[in-house]
Amino acid sequence: MNRDIKAVRWFIKTQLLKDPFNPGYATFKVTSRCNLHCTFCNPEYYNGELGEGSTEIIKKIIDNLRDSSIIVLSFEGGEPTTRKDILELLQYAHDGSFYVMLTTNGYKLSDDNFLVKVADRIDFLHYSIDEYHWNVKALDTLCKFRQYGIKVNVQTVVTRYNLNKLEDKIKKVRECNYKILVLPAVDYPDSKVKLAPDPEQLYNVLSELKKKYSSTLNNSWGFIKALKGEYPKRLVSYAITVYPNGDLPYPDDINGEIVGNLSKEKLNDILKSPKVKELQRKMLENQARFEYLHLQTASFNSIRDLAEYVRDMAKWRFTGKA
Repeated sequence: MNRDIKAVRWFIKTQLLKDPFNPGYATFKVTSRCNLHCTFCNPEYYNGELGEGSTEIIKKIIDNLRDSSIIVLSFEGGEPTTRKDILELLQYAHDGSFYVMLTTNGYKLSDDNFLVKVADRIDFLHYSIDEYHWNVKALDTLCKFRQYGIKVNVQTVVTRYNLNKLEDKIKKVRECNYKILVLPAVDYPDSKVKLAPDPEQLYNVLSELKKKYSSTLNNSWGFIKALKGEYPKRLVSYAITVYPNGDLPYPDDINGEIVGNLSKEKLNDILKSPKVKELQRKMLENQARFEYLHLQTASFNSIRDLAEYVRDMAKWRFTGKA
């Protein structure tokens, strides 16, 4: 189904019919291998523990998601460009069924041949740039991606130690008319170092920067306000995470449980299961309210917030400028 038709159907079901559990965004972790071992990252995402599906299995999962409500398909990892078949998989997904995103730490972004090919296979490039990926200098040459026609959304991890450098990063991204998304470090149980920033301090910084750079800073006001305890009246889950073998942790990969496998089962069938219904009930009791994606998409509860988001993303889609 065409992605724009999907988007209209998603709008009707979530905004008019008030379905709080109709996912439109899928984080697809196509590999658990990575060339980096970042201190803030869940070790499962770089040590290979979650495995890696074959090309055929990944395509089965994509087919499954194509027949679902998913509008945005984000290829992540691990480092997805370590897969030898990543260009083949991106091309397979980029048939008009999804807005396709590729999230990378820059592992192959110095390869001109790769950039020429990937530009035709994705809608947006999510480039992870921060001190903990050891690539902050990449901001100095960020504008080079314009020559390939690539729309870039920088993802930067903020911690208690680098929060004071955030505005400088936003300014450099704005110079290229790109966007930036702030990801607060999460202290996983097995994290080597505790890096999570203080929520109140993060709120103060983000709220001021959102006012100054609203079209560049991609974090929603719903997410920012939640940092100081202002949660949406209606908690929702519009995003899912898919592991490399097709396993689906629900409602998220921090608080959730494996409820099915998307290489074998339809997403819609999994979401109708009694186990999922019970987990949804628990989520409504706010057990998963701190999960990033749920807070980010929860701002879509407001028609006004959704309209502003659609306006900004339409401009981004058609002009490539924030």
